[in-house]
Amino acid sequence: MKSLEFFKPTLATTLAIDSWRLVLLLATAASLVGYPKPASAATFNVTVGVPTVGRVMPAFKFKPSSVTIHPGDQVKWTWATGGHTVTSYSSGMPIGSKWDSGLRNQGATFTRTFNSVGTFPYYCTPHGGCCNMVGTIRVVTGTPTPTPTSTPRPTSTPMVTPTGTPRPTATATPRPTATATPRPTATATPRPTASATPRPTASPTGTPTVAKDFNRDGYPDYLLFNPSSLATVIWYLNNNVHVAGDHGPNLPAGWNVAGVADFNGDGYPDYVLENANVGGTRIWYLRNNDRIGTASGPSLPGQWTVVGVADFNRDGNPDYLLFNLSSLATVIWYMDNNGRIGGNPGPDLPSGWGVAGLADFNGDGYPDYLLYNANTGGTRIWYLRNNDRIGAASGPTLPSVWTLVGAADFNRDGHPDFVLFNRTTRATVIWYMNNNLRVAGAPGPTLPTGWELIGH
Repeated sequence: MKSLEFFKPTLATTLAIDSWRLVLLLATAASLVGYPKPASAATFNVTVGVPTVGRVMPAFKFKPSSVTIHPGDQVKWTWATGGHTVTSYSSGMPIGSKWDSGLRNQGATFTRTFNSVGTFPYYCTPHGGCCNMVGTIRVVTGTPTPTPTSTPRPTSTPMVTPTGTPRPTATATPRPTATATPRPTATATPRPTASATPRPTASPTGTPTVAKDFNRDGYPDYLLFNPSSLATVIWYLNNNVHVAGDHGPNLPAGWNVAGVADFNGDGYPDYVLENANVGGTRIWYLRNNDRIGTASGPSLPGQWTVVGVADFNRDGNPDYLLFNLSSLATVIWYMDNNGRIGGNPGPDLPSGWGVAGLADFNGDGYPDYLLYNANTGGTRIWYLRNNDRIGAASGPTLPSVWTLVGAADFNRDGHPDFVLFNRTTRATVIWYMNNNLRVAGAPGPTLPTGWELIGH
């Protein structure tokens, strides 16, 4: 029998190896406990440099700007316009220490998996300081909040009144008459009649309402949104003058206002909400500034977003205008209240251009595309007949640091006007238009810090 002394070196070596195996096993277990990756890990999409869709600073935004996820989920950023970065920043840490995509061009992607709970702010290096191009990823534990299920698309039926309990008409303070100076009569050349063959459509029904006229005084109003508090506020205008305001409903996290129009036919404009993560849409029925009901709208396919709402086929119901961030295609979804009843492709947009607003510029009764190029400041009007482009005209060029937010008839001369926003001073200006020609201008109200203007 061998003595114990013979086994001592072998036993010591075996114990040392087994000890290291135990350490590695414990370390692996600890990593699995500390960084769980659930089987249901998901990928959340964020668009970088959102093209003009009727919002303030349209080319200098992340959409959505705030994303809430769970440990193990991924975030995938896709560049809709070039010249932007996705760069992390945290107090006390070097900029880009957690991640930095570097400067990328249109069509590029960048993906990151978040395993730790916490809040992770990020920004675009060239445009974070000047243009507030910032975003936040929040990683939380717990069961995800269930996403509302979209209602199957109904067949075309007369519009129904929302099922929410009606709320009394808002008792906002009566609006005083503004003292703005009357606008001179436009001297632009009369609009040429489109030569395209008319498309048969349903006869218009009801009395047209002014876009975003929440208090129904005949003047369009400003709709403001605070991305931090998710609050909305309505500023009542008389021409270019801010005469009063009321709080609107707060939005749920992950949702934004994609358009405003009267979907249930009660004469008041409603919110169209979109969730860019799940592609869902909702309609919040309003009476002035009060929410009186809700309905689910159709879900959007990937890479598509709602860029505006207008009655393209003149059946008395506002429709969705969709835009594909990759192909630059547009599609019109014809709606009956919250139900999609049909669709048609619209014209593709040229690279670098986006839809800043929808309005009837040539007076033929059909809404037209107002296009804006954030890089050059150029504007164009594409005249439509339903979904067909029948003509085009160049509009005025915006000066630097100004951006085009939308269009509405502020001076009630029958012509939609341009709304401009200054990213530096936060001032707004209204350019009075006659078709594609600028005939005058007036300053509008200045926005407070932290608030955006939802486009017209």
